Amino acid sequence: MSSLSPLLLTPLFRNRVWGGDRLGTWIAPSPGARTGYLAARSHGAVGEAWLLADLPATILDGRTQIIGGDDSAPTLHDLLENPQLRRALLGRNCAQARGGHTSSTPNAFPLLVKVLDAAENLSVQVHPTHEYSRRNPHAHMKSEMWLVLDASENAVIYRGIRPDITPAQFLEHVERDTLLDIMIAQHVKRGECYWLPSGVCHALGSGVLVAEVQTPSDTTFRIWDWGRNDPARPLHLEMAMECLLLGEAQKLDELSNSGGAHVIHGESVAIESLVRTEFFDVERWVVKPNTPLTHDGIGVPVTWTILDGTLNAEPFDGTLQRGATIVLPADHTGLCGTCGRDGVELLVTTLPGHLEKHAEFGAIHLA
Repeated sequence: MSSLSPLLLTPLFRNRVWGGDRLGTWIAPSPGARTGYLAARSHGAVGEAWLLADLPATILDGRTQIIGGDDSAPTLHDLLENPQLRRALLGRNCAQARGGHTSSTPNAFPLLVKVLDAAENLSVQVHPTHEYSRRNPHAHMKSEMWLVLDASENAVIYRGIRPDITPAQFLEHVERDTLLDIMIAQHVKRGECYWLPSGVCHALGSGVLVAEVQTPSDTTFRIWDWGRNDPARPLHLEMAMECLLLGEAQKLDELSNSGGAHVIHGESVAIESLVRTEFFDVERWVVKPNTPLTHDGIGVPVTWTILDGTLNAEPFDGTLQRGATIVLPADHTGLCGTCGRDGVELLVTTLPGHLEKHAEFGAIHLA
């Protein structure tokens, strides 16, 4: 089987009515990222940076470019068109259609990684469930997690509906513009993690910056939009009600991780387990300054996103900074690097299948 080298991606930026201007400073300057951000900012507020994306062709400019590593293809999607390279990239996940994609998009990388900058409140929304996606192939299932990177004082997220609310009562509150009265608001701070499976009603509040790891779907059903009345942002109440979870089905007690509860401390690294799901496992690694890091293929893909600090890693040129995202294919030629003088904080996402044979986290090797 062919091997791939580790892959370095460059982000895509998206204008959003609720976006702000923090992404330009949060993602450390690099020629590709800076140019892309400034181009987007010239058209308005920037709400999203897509660090890793391989979405269907129906979504304009929905695939991040490979700028370092294997030069056989410009995007992950192009790699997946080649059967040998597909197996090298996905490994044991090669034959599995994941993340809600239908048979019309089988050659897709089963992950989407973003950073969201909410200068204003996002719409109250819900995402398609498995059941809805099976009935409506155009709508892809979407489950996601948020890791809070920054939050203003008194910032909140809205996550879930009061468990005593019935569907009829929910619709009454939507009609009366009193939906916030029955939504569960939670004050947030940096380092907290929230799991948001499909079907859970939610909204990202103003003043919050989050990293988002999700199944590869951009399908959102808006329920209420804070009175914006923007024709470009229609509501989808009928479709949302087909997906909406209420009562005990929301499993609200399983949706948050306040940080620090699941941390393994080593000599050179602290590894915090954020979420483990059927779609992906996400951890945060805080690695001490000047620590050597190497990674070997483990049979499934792993992604590293730098949240803070720097990393120098072969086969890439230069110093990788905040916002840089690396894809480590299931079968790759190896990554060898060293953390910078301030260390490095990584968001590490592993696709399922590795836990049966690998007790260690992502097969990382620390000197």
